[in-house]
Amino acid sequence: MPVVASFCMSLDGFVARPDDSVGPLFDWYQAGEVEVPMVGYPMTFHVAPASAAYLSAFLESARHSALVCGRRVFEYTQGWGGRPPGGGAAFVVTHHPPPADWPADHLAPFRFCADVASAIEQAKAAGDGTVGVSGPSIAQQCLNLGLLDELRIDLVPVLLGEGVRYFGDLGAGKAELEQAEVVVGQGVTHLRYRIHYR
Repeated sequence: MPVVASFCMSLDGFVARPDDSVGPLFDWYQAGEVEVPMVGYPMTFHVAPASAAYLSAFLESARHSALVCGRRVFEYTQGWGGRPPGGGAAFVVTHHPPPADWPADHLAPFRFCADVASAIEQAKAAGDGTVGVSGPSIAQQCLNLGLLDELRIDLVPVLLGEGVRYFGDLGAGKAELEQAEVVVGQGVTHLRYRIHYR
């Protein structure tokens, strides 16, 4: 079961602004005429045809998959309203308990884990598709631990200048990337790499 990280990224390497908002990084999701429904979540994208084929294949591979995210993403999305993307189990890496005032149904699909390695192990056991990794810190930890199998970057032609970097805290380069796919969309270039570890 592959472990996959997928992020929209600016040309200067950011996946979010300093306040965690994404600004223009997600504009391509609504820049076309082809409808692509999100798997396991009430959202529909409208993208260009090239992006539609790429995005549909990725979302289908994530059907009934498990998700691993960090506390920062969990809180920013407000737990996706209790419906994490993919429709499968979700694991939050955190050292702190969830907020006491959150509705129980928002917390129900989530399991809270103390470290990335145990979260990935539990996610692999819980899902029957890919294990999705959400949050740059979690993706970086997976790379440093040799746990990430595939890296996807939706490269958006903007310069944010500051914010949250995708690769801000990598260890000594143990990972080698093998290019698997390049798709030129409208306002975005999709890059997919397989990861090999030395």
